[in-house]
Amino acid sequence: MDSVLAQTLEEKEIILVDDGSWDNSPQICDRYARDYPDLIRVIHKKNEGLGMARNTGVQAAAGEYIAFVDSDDTVEPEMYAEMYEKAVEEDCDIVMCDVRILYVEENRSSVVASYSRKEIDLSDYIAHGNNITYSVNKLFRRSIWEENQYEKMLFEDISLIPALVTQYPAIGYVRKPFYQYYRRPNTISTSMVGDMVDIVQAFRNFLDTSNPQYRKEMVYCAAKQLYWNMTQSRALFQADFIGLLKEYKKDFLLNPYLKKDGNVRKILGFLEKEVIPDRIICVHFGRPIPEEYLQQLGVDFPKTQLIDVEEGYYFPEQLPPVVRRALEEGNLHFAEEYYALRILEKEGGIVLFPEMRANLNLKRLRLDHIFFGFADQENLETGCFGALQKHYVIQALLDTYETDNIYNKALLPLGERLRDFLMLHFQLKANGRKQLLQKEIQVYLPSVLSYDMKDGENCAKRAGRPVPDGYEMVSGQVLKMWSDRILENWNLYKQELQTNPSKGKKVPPDPQPQLASPQMQYELDRRIQEVVDNYENSTCWRITKPVRMLARLFGKQGG
Repeated sequence: MDSVLAQTLEEKEIILVDDGSWDNSPQICDRYARDYPDLIRVIHKKNEGLGMARNTGVQAAAGEYIAFVDSDDTVEPEMYAEMYEKAVEEDCDIVMCDVRILYVEENRSSVVASYSRKEIDLSDYIAHGNNITYSVNKLFRRSIWEENQYEKMLFEDISLIPALVTQYPAIGYVRKPFYQYYRRPNTISTSMVGDMVDIVQAFRNFLDTSNPQYRKEMVYCAAKQLYWNMTQSRALFQADFIGLLKEYKKDFLLNPYLKKDGNVRKILGFLEKEVIPDRIICVHFGRPIPEEYLQQLGVDFPKTQLIDVEEGYYFPEQLPPVVRRALEEGNLHFAEEYYALRILEKEGGIVLFPEMRANLNLKRLRLDHIFFGFADQENLETGCFGALQKHYVIQALLDTYETDNIYNKALLPLGERLRDFLMLHFQLKANGRKQLLQKEIQVYLPSVLSYDMKDGENCAKRAGRPVPDGYEMVSGQVLKMWSDRILENWNLYKQELQTNPSKGKKVPPDPQPQLASPQMQYELDRRIQEVVDNYENSTCWRITKPVRMLARLFGKQGG
């Protein structure tokens, strides 16, 4: 606010929009309005996001030109005076400037020039310029906002501003870094949250609403930004981006700019990659989907299709005799597993049973063709697995329900059927470790699809019983397996330090006590803590916090 008040432009109005802030922002806004009653106007509204806040400010504005300043940035004193002078002088619809980015944590800054020349060649600017998606480094003629507005979404700038640049080509440029953009961690645009999938729709709008005259340039501009997002900034959403690329496959493959850009052209390689469809299959017979399950999907997968499967989804005559028998005998879970396989084969996606809880990391598994995970050292997790549509492994598993075999006679669960199938046909090793079978079938550690072992790798887990925050309930077998794995990694780490002493401090002696069950909790906690206390933040063995256990529950459940 102080930087806005310091503007040398004399004729101005300042509109502060409090978008339902929960900190002291409303009081700060009101204080400035009291101190500058002829200059500042405050609007308090319910929280709807940045785009809606900007729309509110635009509707209240009376000036000939409008500019936006984000609440955590600053502007140089001459910014609006010089940009307004340029706008009047050349009758511009839009005037832009350069941006100085201040990396707060790194205590450094850099200037990003919007264009390489004083005068704007719009085709060349779209293809080779910078800052095209920014709202904040631009001055807009107010009449533009009589026909346009921001959408209620994240990345509202990407969705709208490039299209405005192509639709209002009278653009001026002041080659000075007037706008000071503070890049901080844990902001809306940098935090990994489910709503970040809005960026896919933003790029779709970017391409669909722009002036067709600049189509080739806009496709190339989008390709550059998509490549950066897919490989660096937001790789977690890579599968979503691949879906977008395939929507516009023709535009990207035929783009003349991409053909000349050896680096950005690498994005075309993603067009050949198959990804698991963005849908979750939940089968539940005789029980509702838990509210916590739906809440988690709403937070982390807001745009993901949910296939809600209750009994009766298929008619009895469409089911194998063994599944009809299971239903008659009340073995609903046996039938649920068959239904899940059948729908997965038909539709593709990720099966997530009601007792599971997924998190945002599950998105990265869509890059696999098919995936499963261990539940412990020997058994496979069947609460969460996924595959491409009509994958041959899922088809082969379905075939096993049609034949007279031990699995069907005894109504054995999918976990045993799946484990034996993978061992027989793909040489799966029942050791609880990550394996890639025949370069396609991915089998993950128990920490990925069954338990959250606090190593940052978890994608889904069994809800189990309620436990305190920071704890995880696991079986004794998994706990021992995991502690052995930690100690193995610790030994590898020590070997690396002994080979390259410069990489760490003096290696402490080996922990001596031997594990013993069922009294392993105390010794295991102590041993793990020794490892963690001496671990450094390095490579793939980084541990965020020690594994914790509920031995009392283990004892009640017999391990």
